[in-house]
Amino acid sequence: MTHSTDIKTLVSWMAAEFSNQEQAYENPPFFAHIRVCMRPLPIAFFGVPGLYLEQAYDFAQDQPYRIRVLKFVERNGKIEIPHYRLKNDDAMRGAARDLNKLATLTRDDLDLMCGCGMDVTWTESGFKGMVEPGKQCFVDRNGQRTYLDNEFELLDQGATLMSLDRGRDLETDERIWGSIAGPFHFKRTQSFASEIDF
Repeated sequence: MTHSTDIKTLVSWMAAEFSNQEQAYENPPFFAHIRVCMRPLPIAFFGVPGLYLEQAYDFAQDQPYRIRVLKFVERNGKIEIPHYRLKNDDAMRGAARDLNKLATLTRDDLDLMCGCGMDVTWTESGFKGMVEPGKQCFVDRNGQRTYLDNEFELLDQGATLMSLDRGRDLETDERIWGSIAGPFHFKRTQSFASEIDF
């Protein structure tokens, strides 16, 4: 049993590699085979727990299309996860699978993504995260500015990760891009919880 401010459990569940292989094979028109790899950062990096995230297509794991650094803080009875992007993705690409490269990451390499953090709560069966309110996480797609509507659920003691990303119209809230067939269903294939140093 855990609770809404149990950062240690949340990070230990998230520190893993996840794959939606089963879902992708069952429904290839709607779901590509994707891998999400999240490695713990040393507690000294932020002074609080952090994770380095790479998301890639299975056939191009060395070329992740999304790289983020996640910071975990307790605030107002819940866990908040500010998101950071890299100033230079190419310099760190592949670091989720290369700890020597990951060790070269510094805070100077990061830019805070204002409005794009996640608010996380405990649901009695797992953790649920939603992008912070305010419609301020902007994503430009095909020449159109949208805002990110993003949520995830971490279930089965971290064995299952459900993720749903959509971009919505700033005025009408209409879905412009993102899944039309529901959330991605990821299964944990490897845990990195043993690398956590707090």
